[in-house]
Amino acid sequence: QALETAGPKYSTILGGLTGFSALVFVIAEFSWFFGYLGGMPQLSIRFMAIKDEKNAKLARNVGVGWTILAYIGALLIGWIGIAIFGPTGLTDQEAVMPSVMLTLFPPIIAAIFITGAVAAMLSTADSLLILSATELSENLLKPFVYKDDFDPKRSLKLSRISTVLLGVIALIAAYVVPSNLIYTIVGYTWAGIGDTFSVIVILTLFWKRFHGKAVPPTIITGLLFTIFWISSGFDAKVSARLMTFIVTSIVAILATYIIKPEEGA
Repeated sequence: QALETAGPKYSTILGGLTGFSALVFVIAEFSWFFGYLGGMPQLSIRFMAIKDEKNAKLARNVGVGWTILAYIGALLIGWIGIAIFGPTGLTDQEAVMPSVMLTLFPPIIAAIFITGAVAAMLSTADSLLILSATELSENLLKPFVYKDDFDPKRSLKLSRISTVLLGVIALIAAYVVPSNLIYTIVGYTWAGIGDTFSVIVILTLFWKRFHGKAVPPTIITGLLFTIFWISSGFDAKVSARLMTFIVTSIVAILATYIIKPEEGA
């Protein structure tokens, strides 16, 4: 009854959209999928860490099972939140999960559920922090600043400092930057970097003809096209995440045929 009162915007999967608007919405949201095909480094390192085929199948089953439960749980929590608090009952809608848990369960049980969700978030955050710090210390400072005069202890110290600084910057951004802007930035990064590297990973794994010299034009095209598509306003009609994947795929294929690979590659 509460969902019926709230209206189709809250009670339907498509938020009350129908016809062409619903199709555009589905395509835009599905376009997040392309970044998962190898463009997320924090996920790629987990795939690389799988020991053998047996563990790969186990990882597949766990990953798919967890994803199904997570998305169904997100929908249920949202709908239960509407039933309890109403569509506008919470000043911060992102607090619906802990609010629902604390309402339905005793504090100890609610704390376990909330902590589990936070742990999943931290799992991604710490991977990104470590990757960012490694990129900064190993791929930027080491070859260009310290060159050959760079010992392992200094590298470790610099990585730790970079991790702390990036964590502090992210914490400040979480309080200062509006949440909708963070979502927008993540979406654009997903298109320009995630989709671009997904194309590279897919072609590297499944197309023997694809070679290293075709990678730079693919990366440059992905970044520039994302900026163009967003700044021109076309992203409001067709998602940049979808278009970047399509365009970079075409460029990668053309570059493979046009640019000659290195001898012996």
